[in-house]
Amino acid sequence: MVRPPAVAGMFYPKNPEELKKQIDGFLQQAEEYPLRGKLKALIVPHAGYIYSGIVAAQGYKLLESKTFKKVLLLGPSHYQNFYGAAIGEEDFLTPLGIVKVGETSSWKKENLLVSFPEAHAAEHSLEVQLPFLQETLGEFELYALVLGTVNEEKLAKYLSAKIDQDTLVIISSDLSHYLEYGRAVLKDNDTISKILNFDPGSLDACGKAAIKVLMHLAETKGWQPQLIDYRNSGDTSGDKSRVVGYASIAYVE
Repeated sequence: MVRPPAVAGMFYPKNPEELKKQIDGFLQQAEEYPLRGKLKALIVPHAGYIYSGIVAAQGYKLLESKTFKKVLLLGPSHYQNFYGAAIGEEDFLTPLGIVKVGETSSWKKENLLVSFPEAHAAEHSLEVQLPFLQETLGEFELYALVLGTVNEEKLAKYLSAKIDQDTLVIISSDLSHYLEYGRAVLKDNDTISKILNFDPGSLDACGKAAIKVLMHLAETKGWQPQLIDYRNSGDTSGDKSRVVGYASIAYVE
């Protein structure tokens, strides 16, 4: 059973050669960032690649010399309302090939981790991360969670026991949406400051629940955040009237 791509040809190229060329181009443009510690998690954006690809690449470039056997990927639900975190039970297909999911039968927990395939069917927040992971990590086991309404602290506590030294956590989230450029920069800087200072507060981000899960995880495990890159669609597309904010933030041990 395979979950087919839902947004290939819209959020990113459908042609494998074109997709690989675009991702490699972003990774070549991305600057080397000196991490102060061992990489454990990333927050990266999930818009169309022409808007947020370079910001995502700034984070994913950190993986080029790394080896992780497992990826725990969390993102928001844009199309379904439900309670809990829906775990992906099918392998994911992208233009670059199959991404295998790990064994998840033991993961389900009533009102916390649930089986709800409809949450994954059309969701782009996780899908757009997969080609970047395929290009940088190669083969890995995927544990994919689409978050509905969740208790972030309880979910973090549950997931903490599933994370080992071979696990990379990826949080998929954009920041503010459709504000004028100057207002967006102010709003996004406030959100980034809250993330860096472990202040969950009122985060203006579509993946705020997933970010809060990571913040709880990081506090438990002693991980520290570092801002890698921030831009918005006004920087990447040129239209500054209504922009969407993007950041790459790394967490290190």
